[in-house]
Amino acid sequence: MPVNSINNLNTTVRGRIIVIDSDTHIGELIHAHFSPEGYTVDVCTSVNELYNIDLSDYSLMIIDLNIDENSGLDIVEQVKQRRDTSALGVITCSVNMSPTTIINALNAGADDYLLKPFSIRELMARVRSVLRRQTA
Repeated sequence: MPVNSINNLNTTVRGRIIVIDSDTHIGELIHAHFSPEGYTVDVCTSVNELYNIDLSDYSLMIIDLNIDENSGLDIVEQVKQRRDTSALGVITCSVNMSPTTIINALNAGADDYLLKPFSIRELMARVRSVLRRQTA
């Protein structure tokens, strides 16, 4: 199943999600499971791709902290500091489960943290939870 182009600006009832992960299979998996649930899912596989995207068009970002030599934490901090994206929901993920990594992600502004590999059902529940908090 093809993944949406990052330039596709269609929105859906549920929301628009950007996945930032160098592992293309993760993006494809999330797209395959979330699209039938009414989400629009776009995928970036590098930080360079991300710089050409208007993140204010999204409801949620799912980002691997290890993207492009561990720059995921910096991206989260930048997103949360910008006025137009500070309310963007952020779920970080990583293969690292150290307390320091989790604490750093949450202190940078992440709304949640998920250990890789993760269950798609758990990710769906966490996405719904973050989006519920946004609308509350």
